[in-house]
Amino acid sequence: MRNSEATTCDGCGILAGAVACAIVLIASCALGQSTPAPAQPAPAKFTGCVQRVPTDKDTLVLSGDTVCAKLTGTFTADDLAGHLVDLTGVLTARTHDTPASIDVSSVASVGKSCASTCSLRPPGTRGLGKGGQIPGKEGGTPGVSAQPPQP
Repeated sequence: MRNSEATTCDGCGILAGAVACAIVLIASCALGQSTPAPAQPAPAKFTGCVQRVPTDKDTLVLSGDTVCAKLTGTFTADDLAGHLVDLTGVLTARTHDTPASIDVSSVASVGKSCASTCSLRPPGTRGLGKGGQIPGKEGGTPGVSAQPPQP
């Protein structure tokens, strides 16, 4: 009989442990505990030249050594356009369809005039040929010149 009592006791211990885990899980759900939400990106400092987009005079682009992004947020476009600026904002990375953007939270300084600009379009969409043609699509081997036809 001792063996059967030991087996019953061992089974009760495993069952009791499973029940305890279930109770803890239910209690944590009832208290509203869940996985933490992902943290929002922190504002960062950016420096660069601000220019208007030639096709849209209402859109400004910040061109810097490490950033090329459209500016959004609350600021006076006429004060920033054509100047070096130091600003703080949250950068949203570029995707295949949308350019990078900075939601400006504050402008620290507006400096001297500048003229540098960058392209908001991703590198794969810029096209190097005329009319959007991509070099090499004609089917030849790059770097090999065509042989003239033999008479």
